[in-house]
Amino acid sequence: MATKQKNKQLRRLAFGLLIVLLAALFALFWLEGQQKPLSNPYGPEDFAITDGFLTCLSGESLPGIDVSHHQGRVRWQEVVTSGIRFAMVRVGYRSVYTGMIGSDKYATENLTGATDAGLKVGVYFYSQAISVEEAQEEADFVLTLLNGRPLDMPVVFDWEIYGEEGRTSGVDGETLNACAIAFCEKIKAAGYTPMVYFNRDIADRLLDLSDLQKRGYGLWLAMYKTEMDFPHRVDMWQYTETGSVSGIDGPVDLNIYLLYD
Repeated sequence: MATKQKNKQLRRLAFGLLIVLLAALFALFWLEGQQKPLSNPYGPEDFAITDGFLTCLSGESLPGIDVSHHQGRVRWQEVVTSGIRFAMVRVGYRSVYTGMIGSDKYATENLTGATDAGLKVGVYFYSQAISVEEAQEEADFVLTLLNGRPLDMPVVFDWEIYGEEGRTSGVDGETLNACAIAFCEKIKAAGYTPMVYFNRDIADRLLDLSDLQKRGYGLWLAMYKTEMDFPHRVDMWQYTETGSVSGIDGPVDLNIYLLYD
């Protein structure tokens, strides 16, 4: 009788161990199956300042700027002469306090001036969306302003946190990702290329970069240094906010656009 009881206990133990093993194997395969952000093919040794702008030494790249009303009136032909090849123009913003949407003072002037000067042009919207509905409203605003204007570069969802007092300071990752997707899907449906702007902190804490890449959105990293140590592949890199370019009075953001095969 004692032997039978012991055998029953051993069978139960073996069955329990089998269940634990199967659960562990399932978890392992599930984790391996989760999509990870694409690895960055470039490191610090792949970039250098050439003719005043950051250049990719291991692949094709373009030097560019992003501008808003903060740069005042831009002399676009001088910008082209300096060696810049593309411009990202802010077309609008949502207030960090009131949540009201407004257009950038120089949006139309910059779009026309940069295009007429022969630059590749894209646009961005400074988002403070805290819901999918607000993100869609922002996309609709951008599309109305563009009114079908052709663009060579992406339309960007530029979501940022403006300190603890700003309206986006308490937004969680699930909400932010939903907002980014809502904005970008409207942009894509209109025939433009969507892109998401972020800094390293937002990437680490809030954004699901793998999901954004899977959906075909470009990634624009703000990281103010000239050594590339971000582990994930990005399409554009804003590497300084204190750049100097002929045709612009005062500092301007400098960017490098990476042209992958």
